[in-house]
Amino acid sequence: MTADPSGRIDCDVLVAGSGAGGLACAVVAAFHGLSVVVAEKEPVFGGTTAWSGGWLWIPRNPLARRAGIIEEADEPLAYLRSEIGNRIADPRIAAFLANGPDMVAFFEANTAVEWIDGNRIPDFHDTPGSRDGGRSVCAKPYDGRALGADIARLKPPLDLVSLAGMGISAGADMAHFFNATRSPRSALHVAGRLARHARDLALHGRGLQLVNGNALVARLMKSALDLGVTLIEGAPVRALHRDGARVCGATIEREGRPVDVIARRGVVLATGGFPHDRERIAALFDHAPEGDGHHSA
Repeated sequence: MTADPSGRIDCDVLVAGSGAGGLACAVVAAFHGLSVVVAEKEPVFGGTTAWSGGWLWIPRNPLARRAGIIEEADEPLAYLRSEIGNRIADPRIAAFLANGPDMVAFFEANTAVEWIDGNRIPDFHDTPGSRDGGRSVCAKPYDGRALGADIARLKPPLDLVSLAGMGISAGADMAHFFNATRSPRSALHVAGRLARHARDLALHGRGLQLVNGNALVARLMKSALDLGVTLIEGAPVRALHRDGARVCGATIEREGRPVDVIARRGVVLATGGFPHDRERIAALFDHAPEGDGHHSA
């Protein structure tokens, strides 16, 4: 990335949004030698991912295969067919299933992202093609101290699903918390977690035992920073620049002022936003606003 005296920024790729999709795209582009800028509208990075459970549904992933869980390529497709019906013809579904395992392997081999397996986590529904495990991965818990001063730029966990800002990961960690009053081993585990969290709060003002989606974002941030990606927070994209049919940059807002970003190779829109777009939700799911006609059993 370069900036001229006018404040204009030049790069190869501009990524709008810093959730898992945006940061993953930035990391891959930078790994392949491109100069990358990530613009995030919030004052911290991570988007909805930082508040999420962080699990990815990636059938036939390397962690499952290493554990001896082998399935044919058409098995996950059968499960999706039973779940989504006539939408199965979308070519992106085949691309997702074909490339998901390679994605997991790439980040495992080339970045700060490490995974834990979901080999005992079943698919949501017991429909044709479902399995009782081996199709999910999640970022391995991460020590936030590895980010150094940049930890302050990471979106904290959602208070509603954390314990005084301390995330609890699915699986063994959560089981220990549930069993703390019945198992000395679990009680010891929980005591250690709470003691470290208290120390982190006293020394750093936040928990540094990062889990779930928070760990995924932290690992992607570390990977991006190590590869020279420029991360700009508090910088919403206000307009796209076009050269004919091609998008060649954007105007972002920094400290209340417009800044032009020239993106020689393109702009990636990874801002998500569908769950927050009430008008679009109302148009596509006309039963959702009132609940009429929506029955659950």
